[in-house]
Parts: sequence; C-alpha cells; structure tokens
Amino acid sequence: MLQGRKNAVALLAVFLPGVLSVASASSLAASQPVRTPESQAASKGAAVAPTIVPAAAQVEAAISDTTRPVRDKWAVVVGLTQFANAKIPKLRYATEDAKAFYQYLTTEANFSPDHVRLLLNEKATQRRVRSELGNKLLTRMVKPDDLVVIYISSHGSPSQMDAIEHKNYVVTYDSDPDDLYSTSIDMQEILGIIKHRVASDRVLLILDACHSGGVDPNAKGMMRAGNFDASSLAEGSGKMVICSSEPEEQSWESKRYSNGVFTKHLLEGLRAKGTNTPLTDAFKQAQEKISDEVKQDHPGLTQTPVLRSKWTGRDLVLGVKPAQPEPLPPTVLADLEPDSLGRGGLMVPENQIAMVNPTKGVESSAPSAEKLKAIADAWDGKLSLAYLCKITKVPVYKTEKEMKDALQSAFAMKAANFNDPQYKIPVAIIRMQMGSIGAANRELQELLVDNPGCWQAYLARAYCFHKLNQSGEAQDFLRQSQFRNPTLPSTIEFAD
Repeated sequence: MLQGRKNAVALLAVFLPGVLSVASASSLAASQPVRTPESQAASKGAAVAPTIVPAAAQVEAAISDTTRPVRDKWAVVVGLTQFANAKIPKLRYATEDAKAFYQYLTTEANFSPDHVRLLLNEKATQRRVRSELGNKLLTRMVKPDDLVVIYISSHGSPSQMDAIEHKNYVVTYDSDPDDLYSTSIDMQEILGIIKHRVASDRVLLILDACHSGGVDPNAKGMMRAGNFDASSLAEGSGKMVICSSEPEEQSWESKRYSNGVFTKHLLEGLRAKGTNTPLTDAFKQAQEKISDEVKQDHPGLTQTPVLRSKWTGRDLVLGVKPAQPEPLPPTVLADLEPDSLGRGGLMVPENQIAMVNPTKGVESSAPSAEKLKAIADAWDGKLSLAYLCKITKVPVYKTEKEMKDALQSAFAMKAANFNDPQYKIPVAIIRMQMGSIGAANRELQELLVDNPGCWQAYLARAYCFHKLNQSGEAQDFLRQSQFRNPTLPSTIEFAD
C-alpha cells in the first residue's frame, strides 16, 4: 500500500471581471444591459412594481465595470481528517491544510478574522457546509464588489464513480460512502450556490478533495485511479479550474512535513511576492515545486498540477486590501452556529457584541456548563459587576461610546432572537455598566419568567437590589441563585 497518497486535489476558481478583468465567451455574449421586467416596461412607458434582482443578475449587472476595487472579503474554510462513518478512511493532513490556509488568509492576505469561518471535522457536516455557503453567511453578507474564497479539504469522488449522472462529490463528516448522492455535496451544487445565492462575481473556490492510501475496499464511492479532470470541470462550469495533478496521476501528502504537497507549495507561492503576488505566479511556482518533490520522494511517479480556464485577462491578487470593510453584524453572528474556533451564537467577546474591535480574532464562545461550574467553584464569594461580566461573558466596557455601541448591538441580537430569553442577559449587564440598574433589573425579571433556572440571572438581580438599597430582596435572590447552583459559595458578599 502506497503511503502518504492523496487523490484528487482540485482548485476551482470563479474569476469574473472585477478582479481579473476577464470574461469568457459566454459572459461576453451576455454583457448587454440586464433586461429586467421594470426596464422592459419602462421602455414602453408602463409603471410596474419593483422586482428583486437575484444574485446571478446582480453579478451580470456588475460585469461591465472591470476596474472597481474589492469592497470587502469573506471566506469559508473547511477541512476533514475524521469522519463519522468508519468505512471512510481517515486523512492525515486535511485539517492541517485548512488551518494553514485560514492562517494565511487572516494574518497575511488581509481577511478580517470575523469574516472567515473555519469548519473542521464534526463541524463540517453536509448541512453546516451548505448553510454557511448558501444561507447563514455568504448569502446574507456578500455584495457584488466583494471577494469570496471557499476552501474545502476532504475526500472527493470523481465523476466516473457515479454511473448514473457522473457527478463529483465532496465528502462531509456525516457522509455515507454507500450513499454519496444523499449524504455528500455534489460539486455542481457548490457551483450552483455560488452562481445563484452569492451576489459576487469574484469567487475563488479551492476544492482540495483528497484520498489517502489506506482505503477500505468497501468504500467503493471513494476509490478511483486518479484525479478529477480539470478540463471537463472547467468546460462544464465555465470557471477556472486548477487540479493538483493530471487525471491519470495521484496527488500526494508530503513525507517531509505535515501538509499536502499541493497546499503547502500553493501557500508558499502566494507568499513569494508578499500580498501582491498574482495567483498565476503562485500557481507556476507551486507547479514546479510539486513536480520536483514528488519526483524525488516517489521515484517513477509524477504529479503535475493543471490549470484550465474559460477566462482571459489580468490576474487575481488574493492579498488585496478591501476598500470598504465592514464588521460582521451581531444579528448575523448570533444566527451562526459556533465554528471550530468557537465563533457564533450568543454571549461572546466584544467584537461579536459591540464590535469595538472587529479585526480582533475570537478565541472562545459562550462558556460551557462545565466552564461555568469551574468559575463558580473558584469564586471567592465576592459579588461584583466584574464577576457578573465574567460569568455571562459580557466584556467590561471602558467608555460611554463603547457601552452605547454594545447596547445597540445587544438590542439587535435580542430582537433577532426574540424567542430566546438568554439574549436578554447582555442587555441587562450592559445597562448595569451604564448605571441603569432599574432597567437592568426589569430585563432580568423578564428573562426569569421564561427561564427560571438561570442562576446567573438570580445573582445579577441580587446585585441590582443591592445597588437599589433593597437588602431583603438582594438576600432572597442570593439564596435562590445558591439553590439553583449548589456549587456557589455558602456565603456571598457584595464587593461594591
């Protein structure tokens, strides 16, 4: 059995004119002004109701302007080395490749960390990947002048493995190798999401669909002799396609380092001239380096990356600085499930609630039940506003402007999630920081009507009554919090 083998690494890129000043024959043919029902009726002097233009139409309408700058940049990065189904062989370096690519985007290529989602292993289910691409993030945030990068590193199945429709599949964490049609993601579906649900003509799709050497012989949907056919994929999609090897070749994981040969050298190529490195220059350098390494480490075998495209014109510079970057709105972030860095959901650091510093990376999400217990166990029993911020994961804001911005964002999150009483906590804690104790107490009262088991809310109400000089009520809520969380100290005192 050959070791370190990785099949079917493919990089598909949608390069439309705003980035590369390029156009395929089909796009040139379609470069006439977009004829909507409104424009047709207007030419006849008729008044009609406005019509919402879908993503694909927005893209077509923007194609004529080839010099406009990149407004903002977004990315979804996916990597899997482990799978729920034991029939699917584990990969060695797919998650390392994904993490390395994420690191490159956020530290070198001018992508804001809160604009890049990282999904590894169990986070990368079929539903989650589809949702991030076509529903929860890109569809809601991307505008026609934005640059979008999608990177997926996992198992892949080439078209010859689908005897009926000859489809290519990307394997997700919950895929069934005996039923890839129902449990994996069709590559053409990904292209369809980009075309119809992402309102940008600047999309780079990197599909690192790899296959290790230790293949279960029963996983028939995963076995093949070589790589995807870049020419057929480019012809079928009308996009740029870069495959890590020719169709009859294998793609390899390195014997020298913990990455795939293709991804490693692609990243080195992208770094060759700093942030201004054109993509084609990076590819040419990677092509040579990959060929040399495989020839040296696997005598008699070759790996030749292939670029096929329907596009012509100037090249993409992935590290270009966005002209008008915007923070991820907290209402959108609240709807996202936590990614592999814990970003998404309810109570999170300041760039997710108030977005005081939207370029700062997020290290953790709302605390788990185990972490909250550990916090309570380690508590000295001195109840303060700082401690309430700690157990609710609401930052301590230093300026009035930060507090007002945070409160506005917390209100937006609460409105967007009106069925979830936990979204009242950030509003209450921020109001307490602003000195609005009565308003904070009312917010907490409403929360406890819907969630009477929230011990943090009882502690917060005890603090509010203490500040309102109602000691009897304060002591009563302290006892209620201790009843609902027996790990709290038996004696609790107010520190401020």
